[in-house]
Amino acid sequence: MKKINLLILLISIIIFSNSYSQEVNIKIPKNLEKYEFKFLPPYKNELTDLPILSENFTLVLRDNATLDCSKFYPAAPNPYLPNGYPAVIMLHGYGDRKETLEGFARAQAAYGYVVYTYSMRGQGNSTGLSNLISTTEADDLVEFVNFVRTDFSTGLDTSKILIMGGSQGGMVPFMAASRGNLKVNSIIAAVASPEFATSWIENGSIKMTFLWTISYPQENARYTQEVINMRNWVYQSGTKNNSWSRLATTLPKNRDFLNIVSNNKIPILLENSWQDYFFNTLGNIKAIPLLKSNFRIYFGAVMGHGGDTSETENQWHMNFFNEWFYYYIWGIDNGILTRPRFHYAYTTYPRINNMWSFIHDSSSVWPISGVSGTKFYFSDSNKLNTYKTPVSVSTKYFRNNVIDNNLTMYEAVLYEFTGPVFESKFKKEQIYFETAPLTKSVKMIGTPKLNLKYRATANICQYNFQIFEVRSNGTVNMVTRLNYTDRNYTAGAIKTTLIDGISHAHIFQPGSKIRIVVTNLDTYYPQDSAFLETNPYVLPVLVKSDNHIYLRDSYIELPLVNEPTNNLVDNLNQDKALNTPTLEQNYPNPFNPTTNIRFTIPKNYNGLVTIKIYDMTGREVQQLLNQNMTSGTYEVVWNASNFASGVYFYQLVAGNYKEIRKMMLIK
Repeated sequence: MKKINLLILLISIIIFSNSYSQEVNIKIPKNLEKYEFKFLPPYKNELTDLPILSENFTLVLRDNATLDCSKFYPAAPNPYLPNGYPAVIMLHGYGDRKETLEGFARAQAAYGYVVYTYSMRGQGNSTGLSNLISTTEADDLVEFVNFVRTDFSTGLDTSKILIMGGSQGGMVPFMAASRGNLKVNSIIAAVASPEFATSWIENGSIKMTFLWTISYPQENARYTQEVINMRNWVYQSGTKNNSWSRLATTLPKNRDFLNIVSNNKIPILLENSWQDYFFNTLGNIKAIPLLKSNFRIYFGAVMGHGGDTSETENQWHMNFFNEWFYYYIWGIDNGILTRPRFHYAYTTYPRINNMWSFIHDSSSVWPISGVSGTKFYFSDSNKLNTYKTPVSVSTKYFRNNVIDNNLTMYEAVLYEFTGPVFESKFKKEQIYFETAPLTKSVKMIGTPKLNLKYRATANICQYNFQIFEVRSNGTVNMVTRLNYTDRNYTAGAIKTTLIDGISHAHIFQPGSKIRIVVTNLDTYYPQDSAFLETNPYVLPVLVKSDNHIYLRDSYIELPLVNEPTNNLVDNLNQDKALNTPTLEQNYPNPFNPTTNIRFTIPKNYNGLVTIKIYDMTGREVQQLLNQNMTSGTYEVVWNASNFASGVYFYQLVAGNYKEIRKMMLIK
């Protein structure tokens, strides 16, 4: 546990309570918005390893803020390019600065380009205050482009100017082009979304990455008062609806631009990572029918915002970029307009180094042919069925277990949502539902949807749905998720809502099960922890509540490819399984410090049931259960706080039936 000095905590709270303060004392991961720029191809091999000149300069903007800028360009003109070298403007991610790109910019210039880069306002050595990727920054870019178009000292061709960047660096040019006053001939926008602001607070749930983005120290970003206000509202939103209302009204204003995407006339290449911890790919999916300019799209493995990477997809990417440049910058007719416009990659097993493998595909239309929503219904026996089943109880519930009502969001963030102190104030709880084994390989691509009928005992309630693939060997990994927080709720009311989840493409293996976990704290080890560490995907609600799901009227809808519901899962074997005891793989696994163990007692059984834990030597270390039980599906929790990291075994004994499984504790 990280000990927090009381004096430091008090000072931090005082700083936070001052709405004009820049600093907050929370840990922000390094390389939060890391995006990997790709080298652009030369027109001819002779345009490589050119001697390069460089120059730093400042540009004074309309409000007297100054941009700290650099330019890199070949030292002499080239006979192959009588009109000059094409220009590339490289834009950095949020909280970064131009110096990060200078090495890459210099190397790119040696390929026969004039390359410009600058620090966004309020970042790096640029002055002014950052308004968090808004129309202010978009107008800055327009002014910068207008300067570049008159900077003939570099020997550039003003008819060939391209802008490229990821995250903030992709959103700002996309926004400026959609506002209709950007004069370039091509844009590459990666890990960006025209609904990025809404995506940060999607379905009433505030992402951890939003709080990080508005909490940088001054050496990374200096904020406007509007952004500082939003940070304060985030900390209050765990318990106060009025703070949420202010945030929900303020954040999208002058930031989201989906409604003006059709104004863009500039050819644009868009890329998104399915596993982006910042922005749902759904934003660009919504933009597809609105785009009027020439465009190409890739959804899959893109470096940035925590998504998995793939060597095979990286190799494919180089040609994807090159053919775009050859056509739109060098004017080479390579048939790009005759090839599929939409490219995507499915995640699938095997997982290597905690990352999915990817399988590439393409389509000339979106949605791709054959995709339809397949509904999976929740049952009281924790099953997930492709048909409605009778239920003996109308609801299942999990508790938003806030033990200490005085716990604040700021305090939880300081604890990084982990450790004995935090866990003494807030307990993670979850329930889950699972299909029978899939009879064949199943492709999913698009946006999962949730029809949720619910009731809670508090005026704010949160439901986090995690979608897993469970292999026949017991391996469990998260695929995607849906998050929903009702901040306009009346305790005890019964409501129904339809929720969009995080878009994704995945291939489920034959014999696997689809598992849906519903929880009050959206964390999962180890996939989330590689980027979020111990923090949740969305900030939890800090109000104690029992959150019910009405089983018969709630379902999750997955966008499956050419999959009628019949014969999708092995319902026959599912029914047979009810006649014998079953012990399921614990979840999560690996775990720290608690894990859930679920088991089923068959029909007509009435007798003693035990569950015991053993270490690697076969020594019994704890008995979790020892009581008479009847048929049904049950779940017990093992809290291994007092045990060392390592491999353990758990054994179920029911009459003559015995089964043992392996699990791993990692601290």
